[in-house]
Amino acid sequence: MEALIGQFSRFAVGSDLCPDDWEMVATEFGVKETLWDINRFYKSWEFKDDDQQANTAQFLREVAGEDEEKAVDLMRRMYTLVDTDPELLEKYPALDILENGDAGTGVPYSSFRSEQFLDINNVPGTFYPDLVEDINQCYSIGVHDATLVLTRKLLENLLIDILRKQYGKQEIELYYLPENHRFQNFSTLINNFEDNLADFQHLSGGLDGDFIDELDSFRQNANAEAHSIETNITESEMEEYQKQVRHASQILFKVRENL
Repeated sequence: MEALIGQFSRFAVGSDLCPDDWEMVATEFGVKETLWDINRFYKSWEFKDDDQQANTAQFLREVAGEDEEKAVDLMRRMYTLVDTDPELLEKYPALDILENGDAGTGVPYSSFRSEQFLDINNVPGTFYPDLVEDINQCYSIGVHDATLVLTRKLLENLLIDILRKQYGKQEIELYYLPENHRFQNFSTLINNFEDNLADFQHLSGGLDGDFIDELDSFRQNANAEAHSIETNITESEMEEYQKQVRHASQILFKVRENL
């Protein structure tokens, strides 16, 4: 394990991985708080500081201290995000375990899906395309709770963007609380959007009470899954969530585009 952590942390800092990749995978494996607790982890990765490798190794050791198989699974997941050179294993032979075999107690490779959770193309900018890709990656390996958490983030940000574009700073409290330096929560965003629905109905079809109910239903379900100690989301439940979110996101992207 020490050899694997040492070699993987060195390999990782020399790769094209970024802080958002670590955030996504830590969320998938339920160790995000462990990542946050590592002093300067994000700063060292953002600025490529000298302690980048040490912070990475510390995080992996702490995960391994709780569950060695989870640590291996996590490193294997990170490994899949990198375009690796065929000669890599000559330099880092311990990484051979990440090339071969199933993911231990995690998700075996055979369970990867080719279907996307969200089939959305030609989205402008970098934030939304990257977020949609993260959602689809989580879904592809069967990490359902992370899929829903990131999808919730997508819908929240779409509502914030729409309200901000429409009303600007004049009615900033529809989407942001200046005194608290934070955005409104998902429930409030939905309510404020519903209260002003008439201002948006000319921008897209399907903006009615049923749409709001669908959006709020997903919010409640995502909340329940995100805060559950034991997450066991069935395939049929994910299919239903997928239908809700595909419809809702298509409409919100259309409204945002037409503003």
